[in-house]
Amino acid sequence: MDFINKNIMISGGSSGIGLALAKELAALGANITILARRKELLESALSEIRESALSTDQQFKWFSADVSNFNSLKRVLSADNTAYDILINSAGIAYPGKFVDMDPTIFKNVIDINYLGTVYLTKLILPKMIEKNSGYIVNISSLAALIGIYGYTAYAPSKYAVRGFSRCLRSEVKPHGIDVSVVLPPDTDTPQLAFEHSIIPEITKKINQSGSVMSAEKVAHVIIEGIKKKRFTIVPGFEGNLLYALAPIFGRYFYRYAVNLAKEDV
Repeated sequence: MDFINKNIMISGGSSGIGLALAKELAALGANITILARRKELLESALSEIRESALSTDQQFKWFSADVSNFNSLKRVLSADNTAYDILINSAGIAYPGKFVDMDPTIFKNVIDINYLGTVYLTKLILPKMIEKNSGYIVNISSLAALIGIYGYTAYAPSKYAVRGFSRCLRSEVKPHGIDVSVVLPPDTDTPQLAFEHSIIPEITKKINQSGSVMSAEKVAHVIIEGIKKKRFTIVPGFEGNLLYALAPIFGRYFYRYAVNLAKEDV
Protein backbone atom coordinates (compact mmCIF):
# COMPACT_ATOMS: atom_id res chain seq x y z
CA MET A 1 0.00 0.00 0.00
CA ASP A 2 1.23 3.44 -0.97
CA PHE A 3 0.44 6.16 1.58
CA ILE A 4 1.30 9.15 -0.63
CA ASN A 5 -1.61 11.64 -0.70
CA LYS A 6 -3.80 9.27 1.33
CA ASN A 7 -6.16 11.10 3.71
CA ILE A 8 -5.79 9.57 7.17
CA MET A 9 -7.79 10.33 10.32
CA ILE A 10 -6.22 9.30 13.65
CA SER A 11 -8.11 9.62 16.92
CA GLY A 12 -5.90 9.94 19.97
CA GLY A 13 -3.35 11.42 17.59
CA SER A 14 -1.90 13.98 19.99
CA SER A 15 0.23 11.51 21.96
CA GLY A 16 1.38 7.91 22.33
CA ILE A 17 0.80 5.38 19.57
CA GLY A 18 -1.54 7.75 17.70
CA LEU A 19 1.12 10.47 17.45
CA ALA A 20 3.82 7.96 16.49
CA LEU A 21 1.57 6.67 13.71
CA ALA A 22 0.83 10.19 12.50
CA LYS A 23 4.53 11.08 12.28
CA GLU A 24 5.56 7.93 10.41
CA LEU A 25 2.62 8.16 8.02
CA ALA A 26 3.45 11.83 7.37
CA ALA A 27 6.99 10.73 6.52
CA LEU A 28 5.44 8.32 4.00
CA GLY A 29 3.58 11.15 2.26
CA ALA A 30 0.10 10.98 3.81
CA ASN A 31 -2.23 13.87 4.63
CA ILE A 32 -2.90 13.63 8.37
CA THR A 33 -5.86 14.68 10.49
CA ILE A 34 -5.58 14.12 14.23
CA LEU A 35 -8.41 14.21 16.72
CA ALA A 36 -8.20 14.45 20.50
CA ARG A 37 -9.62 16.49 23.36
CA ARG A 38 -6.87 18.91 24.45
CA LYS A 39 -6.17 21.74 22.01
CA GLU A 40 -2.72 22.57 23.36
CA LEU A 41 -1.54 18.99 22.84
CA LEU A 42 -3.09 18.88 19.38
CA GLU A 43 -1.25 22.03 18.32
CA SER A 44 2.15 20.81 19.54
CA ALA A 45 1.55 17.36 18.04
CA LEU A 46 0.66 18.83 14.66
CA SER A 47 3.90 20.80 14.71
CA GLU A 48 5.84 17.55 15.20
CA ILE A 49 3.87 15.84 12.44
CA ARG A 50 4.61 18.68 9.98
CA GLU A 51 8.32 18.32 10.72
CA SER A 52 8.09 14.66 9.67
CA ALA A 53 6.40 15.43 6.33
CA LEU A 54 7.76 14.02 3.10
CA SER A 55 6.82 17.11 1.06
CA THR A 56 5.41 20.61 1.46
CA ASP A 57 2.30 19.61 -0.51
CA GLN A 58 0.90 17.48 2.32
CA GLN A 59 -2.04 18.72 4.38
CA PHE A 60 -2.31 18.55 8.16
CA LYS A 61 -5.13 19.53 10.51
CA TRP A 62 -6.62 18.76 13.90
CA PHE A 63 -10.02 18.60 15.55
CA SER A 64 -10.70 18.94 19.25
CA ALA A 65 -13.50 16.56 20.19
CA ASP A 66 -14.56 13.93 22.69
CA VAL A 67 -15.01 10.60 20.87
CA SER A 68 -17.33 9.38 23.62
CA ASN A 69 -19.95 12.06 22.83
CA PHE A 70 -21.54 11.18 19.48
CA ASN A 71 -23.55 14.38 19.02
CA SER A 72 -20.58 16.59 19.86
CA LEU A 73 -18.29 14.56 17.62
CA LYS A 74 -20.76 14.77 14.76
CA ARG A 75 -21.08 18.52 15.20
CA VAL A 76 -17.31 19.05 15.18
CA LEU A 77 -16.81 16.94 12.05
CA SER A 78 -19.85 18.31 10.19
CA ALA A 79 -17.73 20.95 8.43
CA ASP A 80 -15.09 18.41 7.39
CA ASN A 81 -15.75 17.25 3.83
CA THR A 82 -12.68 15.04 3.60
CA ALA A 83 -13.20 11.55 2.23
CA TYR A 84 -10.76 9.58 4.34
CA ASP A 85 -8.84 6.64 2.92
CA ILE A 86 -7.80 5.33 6.33
CA LEU A 87 -9.33 5.72 9.80
CA ILE A 88 -7.22 4.75 12.81
CA ASN A 89 -9.15 4.55 16.08
CA SER A 90 -6.37 5.03 18.63
CA ALA A 91 -8.11 7.09 21.32
CA GLY A 92 -8.25 5.21 24.58
CA ILE A 93 -7.74 5.23 28.32
CA ALA A 94 -6.80 2.62 30.92
CA TYR A 95 -7.73 2.69 34.59
CA PRO A 96 -6.46 -0.32 36.52
CA GLY A 97 -7.66 -1.15 40.01
CA LYS A 98 -9.42 -3.73 42.15
CA PHE A 99 -13.03 -4.11 41.08
CA VAL A 100 -14.45 -3.66 44.61
CA ASP A 101 -12.54 -0.41 45.06
CA MET A 102 -13.44 1.25 41.75
CA ASP A 103 -16.22 3.79 41.28
CA PRO A 104 -18.87 2.65 38.74
CA THR A 105 -18.30 5.82 36.71
CA ILE A 106 -14.83 4.55 35.82
CA PHE A 107 -16.33 1.57 33.99
CA LYS A 108 -18.66 3.84 32.04
CA ASN A 109 -15.87 6.25 31.08
CA VAL A 110 -13.59 3.47 29.86
CA ILE A 111 -16.33 1.82 27.79
CA ASP A 112 -17.49 5.18 26.42
CA ILE A 113 -14.02 6.18 25.21
CA ASN A 114 -12.39 2.89 24.26
CA TYR A 115 -15.33 1.07 22.72
CA LEU A 116 -18.09 3.56 21.93
CA GLY A 117 -15.52 6.14 20.83
CA THR A 118 -14.32 3.62 18.24
CA VAL A 119 -17.90 2.90 17.16
CA TYR A 120 -18.93 6.56 16.98
CA LEU A 121 -16.00 7.80 14.89
CA THR A 122 -16.30 4.81 12.57
CA LYS A 123 -20.01 5.56 12.18
CA LEU A 124 -19.19 9.09 11.00
CA ILE A 125 -16.24 8.28 8.70
CA LEU A 126 -17.46 5.04 7.11
CA PRO A 127 -20.27 6.38 4.84
CA LYS A 128 -17.87 8.26 2.56
CA MET A 129 -15.66 5.18 2.34
CA ILE A 130 -18.70 3.22 1.21
CA GLU A 131 -19.52 5.94 -1.36
CA LYS A 132 -16.09 5.62 -2.99
CA ASN A 133 -16.00 1.85 -2.52
CA SER A 134 -12.61 1.83 -0.78
CA GLY A 135 -11.10 2.45 2.62
CA TYR A 136 -9.30 1.01 5.61
CA ILE A 137 -10.29 1.00 9.28
CA VAL A 138 -7.74 0.21 11.98
CA ASN A 139 -8.93 -0.31 15.55
CA ILE A 140 -6.46 -0.34 18.44
CA SER A 141 -7.38 -3.04 20.93
CA SER A 142 -4.87 -4.59 23.35
CA LEU A 143 -3.23 -7.83 24.42
CA ALA A 144 -5.59 -7.46 27.38
CA ALA A 145 -8.32 -8.54 24.92
CA LEU A 146 -6.78 -12.02 24.82
CA ILE A 147 -6.69 -13.07 28.47
CA GLY A 148 -8.16 -11.80 31.73
CA ILE A 149 -5.61 -10.03 33.94
CA TYR A 150 -6.11 -9.14 37.60
CA GLY A 151 -6.76 -5.42 38.01
CA TYR A 152 -8.17 -4.77 34.53
CA THR A 153 -11.91 -5.34 35.01
CA ALA A 154 -12.63 -1.92 33.50
CA TYR A 155 -10.03 -1.79 30.72
CA ALA A 156 -9.91 -5.36 29.37
CA PRO A 157 -13.65 -5.71 28.62
CA SER A 158 -13.56 -2.47 26.61
CA LYS A 159 -10.75 -3.87 24.50
CA TYR A 160 -12.50 -7.24 24.14
CA ALA A 161 -15.41 -5.20 22.76
CA VAL A 162 -13.18 -3.40 20.25
CA ARG A 163 -11.84 -6.75 19.07
CA GLY A 164 -15.36 -8.18 18.71
CA PHE A 165 -16.59 -5.06 16.91
CA SER A 166 -13.71 -5.33 14.45
CA ARG A 167 -14.43 -9.00 13.72
CA CYS A 168 -18.10 -8.28 13.01
CA LEU A 169 -17.51 -5.08 11.04
CA ARG A 170 -15.00 -6.58 8.60
CA SER A 171 -17.59 -8.89 7.02
CA GLU A 172 -20.05 -6.02 6.54
CA VAL A 173 -17.62 -3.59 4.90
CA LYS A 174 -15.47 -5.94 2.79
CA PRO A 175 -18.09 -6.05 -0.02
CA HIS A 176 -17.65 -2.25 -0.22
CA GLY A 177 -13.90 -2.56 -0.81
CA ILE A 178 -13.06 -1.64 2.79
CA ASP A 179 -10.56 -3.56 4.92
CA VAL A 180 -10.38 -3.74 8.72
CA SER A 181 -7.47 -4.43 11.06
CA VAL A 182 -7.45 -4.85 14.82
CA VAL A 183 -4.21 -4.19 16.70
CA LEU A 184 -3.21 -5.93 19.94
CA PRO A 185 -0.32 -3.87 21.34
CA PRO A 186 1.63 -4.87 24.46
CA ASP A 187 2.54 -2.40 27.19
CA THR A 188 3.77 0.65 25.28
CA ASP A 189 5.90 3.52 26.55
CA THR A 190 3.30 6.31 26.51
CA PRO A 191 1.93 8.92 28.96
CA GLN A 192 -1.04 6.58 29.47
CA LEU A 193 1.22 3.77 30.68
CA ALA A 194 2.95 6.16 33.09
CA PHE A 195 -0.46 7.01 34.57
CA GLU A 196 -1.35 3.32 34.87
CA HIS A 197 1.83 2.60 36.78
CA SER A 198 0.96 5.34 39.28
CA ILE A 199 -2.25 3.57 40.38
CA ILE A 200 -1.81 -0.07 39.37
CA PRO A 201 -2.53 -2.70 42.07
CA GLU A 202 0.56 -4.40 43.50
CA ILE A 203 -0.59 -7.82 42.28
CA THR A 204 -1.04 -6.54 38.74
CA LYS A 205 2.41 -4.99 38.90
CA LYS A 206 3.92 -8.35 39.83
CA ILE A 207 2.08 -10.08 36.98
CA ASN A 208 3.26 -7.49 34.45
CA GLN A 209 6.86 -7.20 35.60
CA SER A 210 8.08 -10.09 33.47
CA GLY A 211 6.86 -8.45 30.26
CA SER A 212 8.83 -5.91 28.25
CA VAL A 213 7.66 -2.46 27.17
CA MET A 214 7.75 -1.41 23.51
CA SER A 215 8.28 2.12 22.26
CA ALA A 216 5.34 3.85 20.62
CA GLU A 217 7.46 4.30 17.49
CA LYS A 218 8.15 0.55 17.22
CA VAL A 219 4.49 -0.30 17.74
CA ALA A 220 3.48 2.27 15.10
CA HIS A 221 5.96 0.83 12.59
CA VAL A 222 4.59 -2.70 13.06
CA ILE A 223 1.04 -1.39 12.61
CA ILE A 224 1.94 0.33 9.36
CA GLU A 225 3.66 -2.80 8.04
CA GLY A 226 0.51 -4.74 8.95
CA ILE A 227 -1.67 -2.25 7.08
CA LYS A 228 0.53 -2.60 4.00
CA LYS A 229 -0.05 -6.37 4.08
CA LYS A 230 -3.75 -5.96 4.96
CA ARG A 231 -3.47 -8.19 8.02
CA PHE A 232 -6.63 -8.40 10.05
CA THR A 233 -4.91 -9.06 13.38
CA ILE A 234 -1.73 -7.07 13.97
CA VAL A 235 0.32 -8.04 17.03
CA PRO A 236 3.50 -6.01 17.68
CA GLY A 237 6.47 -7.74 19.31
CA PHE A 238 7.69 -11.30 19.82
CA GLU A 239 6.14 -11.61 23.30
CA GLY A 240 2.80 -10.38 22.00
CA ASN A 241 2.79 -12.91 19.16
CA LEU A 242 3.68 -15.68 21.59
CA LEU A 243 0.80 -14.68 23.86
CA TYR A 244 -1.54 -14.51 20.87
CA ALA A 245 -0.54 -18.01 19.75
CA LEU A 246 -0.77 -19.55 23.23
CA ALA A 247 -3.51 -17.44 24.84
CA PRO A 248 -5.39 -20.36 26.50
CA ILE A 249 -2.20 -21.64 28.16
CA PHE A 250 -1.04 -18.23 29.31
CA GLY A 251 -4.57 -17.40 30.46
CA ARG A 252 -4.63 -20.36 32.83
CA TYR A 253 -1.15 -19.53 34.11
CA PHE A 254 -1.90 -15.87 34.84
CA TYR A 255 -5.18 -16.83 36.52
CA ARG A 256 -3.51 -19.27 38.90
CA TYR A 257 -0.62 -16.91 39.56
CA ALA A 258 -3.00 -14.02 40.37
CA VAL A 259 -5.13 -16.21 42.63
CA ASN A 260 -2.08 -17.31 44.62
CA LEU A 261 -0.88 -13.73 44.99
CA ALA A 262 -4.36 -12.61 46.02
CA LYS A 263 -4.55 -15.31 48.69
CA GLU A 264 -1.32 -14.00 50.20
CA ASP A 265 -2.79 -10.50 50.15
CA VAL A 266 -5.99 -11.47 52.03
